Amino acid sequence: MSGTGRAPNYHVPQFMTLAVALLLLLSDATISGVMAADEEPTPLAGEPFHTEVLGEPVKVPPRDRKKVTAASFGISVLPEGPKFYQVLPFGAMYLWRNSDDMKQRFRATLSGPVNDMTMNVGSHSSSGWELRLTFQNMIIPVGRSEYVEAQIIRDVEVEWNYVFGGIGLAYRKLLDPGHQDNAFEVSLTYEPGYRWFKGTSKTSSNFIVPTDTYEGRVHARLRNDALERNLMELPHRGYSFGGDFYYGNRAHWNDWGGGLFGVSSGQQGKQYLMGSVFAVSATPVPFIDSEKHRLIGSVYGGIGQHLDRFSTFRLPGRPTGYEWEAIALPMLPSVAFNELFPTRYGIAHLEYRYEPIFFIYPYVRGSWGIVEQPRFNPDGTVRNIMGSMPAVGGGVVSGAPWSSQIEINYSYNFGIFRDQGNGQSAQGRNGFFIFWSKELS
Repeated sequence: MSGTGRAPNYHVPQFMTLAVALLLLLSDATISGVMAADEEPTPLAGEPFHTEVLGEPVKVPPRDRKKVTAASFGISVLPEGPKFYQVLPFGAMYLWRNSDDMKQRFRATLSGPVNDMTMNVGSHSSSGWELRLTFQNMIIPVGRSEYVEAQIIRDVEVEWNYVFGGIGLAYRKLLDPGHQDNAFEVSLTYEPGYRWFKGTSKTSSNFIVPTDTYEGRVHARLRNDALERNLMELPHRGYSFGGDFYYGNRAHWNDWGGGLFGVSSGQQGKQYLMGSVFAVSATPVPFIDSEKHRLIGSVYGGIGQHLDRFSTFRLPGRPTGYEWEAIALPMLPSVAFNELFPTRYGIAHLEYRYEPIFFIYPYVRGSWGIVEQPRFNPDGTVRNIMGSMPAVGGGVVSGAPWSSQIEINYSYNFGIFRDQGNGQSAQGRNGFFIFWSKELS
C-alpha cells in the first residue's frame, strides 16, 4: 500500500495510556473558544518539545525527517464486504532519503508484490532542475476477479501484472514554511513498461485473455506542498495540491473480455488518457482561539478517456497517510482496497480533529463521493453509472509503545453495497481498520 505512516520518535511515561488521554479529552476540552494564556503550541514534526503531564516531565527530542525508514502494518475489516476482502491485512516498508542540501531524494514503498520507487538527482549548478528516475511493479501470481454490488464475478478472473521504469526531468523549488518536504515540484517522465496476463481455472471459457504487451506512458506530475505537520505527521496548517496526468500507448492490444462486462475494444483501449487532481488544507476551527482544534478539508478527482480494467483508476488508493507523496492518493471510507475501478470520480472530505494531549488526536470525518461504479440491470447485465457515496466516520491517531504510532478508524458508507449472502446486496456498509507504524531509523 502507498498510505505509509511515519512513526515519530519520542518517549512518554508508562502511565500515559489511551484511557488517560480520553479522560483528558472529556474533562479538559477548550470548546468554549477562550484560549488559555498558557496553552502550549502543538508540537510540530521533527522539532524538539518539552512539557509536563500530570507533573511528569516529557521530552520529545528533535528528529531528522530527511532520513526515515518505517515499517507499517494494518488490517481492514469489512464485515459485509466483498469476499476475500472482508478481513484484509496490509503492510509496507517506507524509505525516505533527502540529502542535507535537499538536491537528491529517494522514496520507496516496498511490500514485495507491489513496489514504488523514485529518485531525483540535482546539483547546486542545476538551478532546481533534476534528473528523475522511477520504478513501479505489481506482480501478484494469483487470479483477481471484479465485484459488482459486492458480488464476486468469477468469470472474469485473470492474473495481471506489470513492470514500469521511468526517466525524465523535474524542477523543484523550496516553499515556506521551509520544512524539508515543503516544495513545488513538477516532472515529466517517459515510463516504458510491460504488462502480461494469464487466465485461471475460474476464468470463463468465453473470456478472451488480454494480449501481453509493451506499454509506454508519458507522465506529467505536479506537487505543491506547503503543509506544516504535527508530531504525528498529520496536517496542522497550510495546504497542498497537485495532480498526475498520463498518456499511454500499448504496442499490441486486441479485443479482450467477455461475460457480464462484455468485450472491450482493443483498438479503443490501445491509447488512453487519464488525469487526477487533489487538494488538502488544514486550518483553525472558526471562532475557537486554540491550536488544539483543526479542520482538514480535502478533495480528489479523476477522469479518463479510453480507459479499461487494466489502465483505469483503482479506489480507494490508500487507507491513511499524509506524507509528501501518499497525500495525493484518494481515500474512500468502507470500500475494499482497489474494489472500484471508475473512469471518473470526485471525492470530498471534511475532518474535525482535536488534540487533548500532545500525542493523541481523535477526529470525526464526513465524506461525499460521486463515483462511477458497475451496477446490475434488472436482466442481470451490468452497466456503469455515477452514484453518490456519502460516508461518516471517526477514529484516533496516537503515539504507541516502542516509539510507534497507531490509528484506529470506523466508518459507514451509505452508497457502497454490502453482501447479504445468497447473491443479495443492499446499500450501506460498515468498515474498520487498524494501522500501526514504527520508525526503524
